Amino acid sequence: MNKTKVLFTLLSAIIAFTLVLAGCGNNNNKDAQASNSASKPSPSASSSATSSTSTEPSSASPDNAIDTSEEVKLVGYLLGDAPAGMNAVVAELNKKLKADINATVEFRYIGWGDLTAKYPLVLAAGDDVDFIYSANWAFYNQEAAKGAFKELTMEDLQKYMPKHVAATSDVAWKEAQIGGKIFMIPTATPDQKVPVTLIRGDLRKKYGVSEITNFKDIEPYLEAIKKNEKGMIPINADSQYDFAKSFYNYEWATGRATLDTVLITNGWSGVHTEWDDQTGKVYSQFDPYISDSQKATAKVIKSWYEKGYINKNAISNKVRSKDAFEQGKSAVAYGNTNDIQGTLAKAAENGWEVEIIPNLSTKGTYPQDPYINNGVAIAANTKNPERAMMAIDLMMEEPSYNNLVYFGIEGVNYVVKDGKIALPDGVTAESNTYPPDAAGFWFTNKSQHLPLASWSEQYIAHKQSLKNILVPYVYNSFSMDTSKVKSELATIGTVGTQYQLPIQGGIVKDVDAAYATLEEKVKKTGLDTVLAEAIAQTQAYLSAQK
Repeated sequence: MNKTKVLFTLLSAIIAFTLVLAGCGNNNNKDAQASNSASKPSPSASSSATSSTSTEPSSASPDNAIDTSEEVKLVGYLLGDAPAGMNAVVAELNKKLKADINATVEFRYIGWGDLTAKYPLVLAAGDDVDFIYSANWAFYNQEAAKGAFKELTMEDLQKYMPKHVAATSDVAWKEAQIGGKIFMIPTATPDQKVPVTLIRGDLRKKYGVSEITNFKDIEPYLEAIKKNEKGMIPINADSQYDFAKSFYNYEWATGRATLDTVLITNGWSGVHTEWDDQTGKVYSQFDPYISDSQKATAKVIKSWYEKGYINKNAISNKVRSKDAFEQGKSAVAYGNTNDIQGTLAKAAENGWEVEIIPNLSTKGTYPQDPYINNGVAIAANTKNPERAMMAIDLMMEEPSYNNLVYFGIEGVNYVVKDGKIALPDGVTAESNTYPPDAAGFWFTNKSQHLPLASWSEQYIAHKQSLKNILVPYVYNSFSMDTSKVKSELATIGTVGTQYQLPIQGGIVKDVDAAYATLEEKVKKTGLDTVLAEAIAQTQAYLSAQK
């Protein structure tokens, strides 16, 4: 399919979100996974009712020697897109920061489609960034290795981020270490989430399709939608978040549930681990144990594409399935536990019945998020690292700041009613200009957040089910040193974009032939060298844990 090759560059960010696919609030896979260790006590949930517009000054640090006499303007980068109400929220935030630490912040966004190209460039330019969203799935290892992030000592963290240090587990700081040094401020509260598929339960029942609790059983529903709902595409996928979701969701449910052991943001390494395997065995993707599973999955996805269950413009479409679902244009929405709240609320307003299908392994599990799945890094060239840390400390841990950046302005975007976060009178999920979890502040202390009044019994039950689903991942604290194989990984990533993504999207003519070509190309780039290095480093890591 030569005509598609020129478009594959649009997809270079996909793989980062299909390995642990969100979040992100966005997802997609963000999934190098978490520790079982509990955090140190965080501020109580009841404290989160503090008004986001409170004028009470907050103590940024108990150390009165910190000089904040000179006003500072900080520039911070987040991922995704700014909500419509972002400017109003930042104006309120800056009033508080000005009063508390004599600083203001300008936020800029890196869109999902621009992530791979723009994120490194922002840091390479260096002069106009103070802090940036960072995570194990979003360039942390690569950029730290380049020297793009400032090393953070525990002495500085305790001085300028006392609230966050008090709230954060020692495990989190251990996970953030690369070569024994810390270059990221990890969240105090790893997300409790799994990737999910939403379907229209009302349409499933209307067309007599049996209940679906596992993604592997979704095809009769897709067939019914294709046959009966002419204005709706069964899976209306976008090119960034959704493109490979169908592939991974199906493979996990029917074959091998794997993670990329090396976890490189801008692509794929060809080296895999099963998250249900606590021995941490590392495989080449072309080991028959893995490749046979992937080929079987690819053939199913190819058949879906050919039957019209997946939109033909997925390779260039910029509208997420979740947004198309809300508009009645997709029968499926891909997301995760945390980012589907608004979709469920909008569906309820439309009178639709939505069903949640967790995307899990054949054993019914999903790996826990690590602390470093959400975080912030201080740019190496910042002129104001101390004030940046102080501002982040407040946004992460001071409840009125936390509520403001996460939920918006009290009385405008939310109200506290009966101990829950609710919408103000006259505001709907559709009209709310600052939906929860939408602005990219995924690193705040979520243990402070009150439940949302919009949570249905169905959603509450889904969240409660996570305790029986989430499992620790053996390499949650493993950060591979890629310096010896960086050239091989760069080439492997390029090959993956060109030859693997079409397989995962179902747009190749012959799956077996396409896999043979992929294997041939990847092995020429040095996959065996990367595999050997990954095995050596993971074995050393496992030995050190004993």
